[in-house]
Amino acid sequence: MPVNQKSLRDNSSKVAILGCGYSGMITALSLASKGINTTIFESRDIKAKSFYGDIRSTALNDASKKYLAKIGFWSKIKDLVCPIVDIYVADNKAPEMLHFASKSLGSNQFMGYLIENDPFKKALLAAVIDNNKINIIDNFKYKKITNNNGVCEITCTNNSKHKFDLIITCDGRNSLAKSLFFSNSVEKDYGQTALTFIVHHKKPHQGTAVEHFMPDGPFAILPLVSGYDSSVVWTVPSKKATMLCKLDEEEFNFIIQENFGSFLGDVKVTSKIAGFPLKSYVTKNYYNRNIALIADTAHIIHPLAGQGLNQGIKDIESLVSNLKNYGINNQALIKYEQERQQDNINMFEITNGLNMVFSNNSKLLHNSRQIAFKTIEKVPLFKRKLIKYAMGLR
Repeated sequence: MPVNQKSLRDNSSKVAILGCGYSGMITALSLASKGINTTIFESRDIKAKSFYGDIRSTALNDASKKYLAKIGFWSKIKDLVCPIVDIYVADNKAPEMLHFASKSLGSNQFMGYLIENDPFKKALLAAVIDNNKINIIDNFKYKKITNNNGVCEITCTNNSKHKFDLIITCDGRNSLAKSLFFSNSVEKDYGQTALTFIVHHKKPHQGTAVEHFMPDGPFAILPLVSGYDSSVVWTVPSKKATMLCKLDEEEFNFIIQENFGSFLGDVKVTSKIAGFPLKSYVTKNYYNRNIALIADTAHIIHPLAGQGLNQGIKDIESLVSNLKNYGINNQALIKYEQERQQDNINMFEITNGLNMVFSNNSKLLHNSRQIAFKTIEKVPLFKRKLIKYAMGLR
């Protein structure tokens, strides 16, 4: 049975959303704010503990904050987020660093926010369940989709069939719907794994985020709302990740302290260590007849810039706006693809390029990076432009 009080038989929605993840739920809330009913199909049991347990954190830029506020959701997480006050970018512990400060933007404005994934997901799910324009069908696995004559039909594994005018696909990189109707224009396997965990530190972080670019990959320190905890994303070659995960607690903590240095005092890993192999792709098309792709089903980029969900939210904003303006038809989907295709390619190329430039042992590139850091630090206008781009204000 669906989680909400409605059943499929009396649900008036014309739009199906595949996947009850962050993007799927934000899409449903966004469409609901425009008066559009939706049904979310989720393969997992959303009441089970296994639906949660993600120790990662999500970076939300200023554009995402404003959009979440626009659809009435930001107020539900404002006490769960940590504003990013300062960002320091270091190149393999070299003396020249980049410093980006929120105070350069004016009062009461921050470069971004960090939120732990589990509280974020719980807040989204509570908002979705509470919204009478959204129906959730969990424990639902589909095996077939037909996409003809302006109508999409979803066939469940129990052979039940459900028709919709539009399917929005956001059930991830292994989406069956994507494999049936779409292909990627760009694919990249980095041979890297992102190790993610939470550390507790003796000194308060004061909203400081740090990106250490090391020869193996970036070591990111991301401030969390408690003030004395930070999320770490450490990108290393996959073979090294396997080796690191086999270390005992004392050995691993020693290495992490070495990477942190002393600016936060003593640090200690307080969570499990999760590893995520890094692969990127961008889809060739964003719609096929009456099926649309959004967020990480359409594109995944390297996490070093923390822009993954922000790009997805820009997709959602564009798609929902065009559906509201043009209705559920090809004109809306064509416009959506035009607005989002190039921006996502650009972000893929930027993050891919940064990873190539920084994740190496080249002395020539290291010297060039240090010169670039010095130059950027001396040009405040260019620094502000970089900040604005990362904030999604472009």
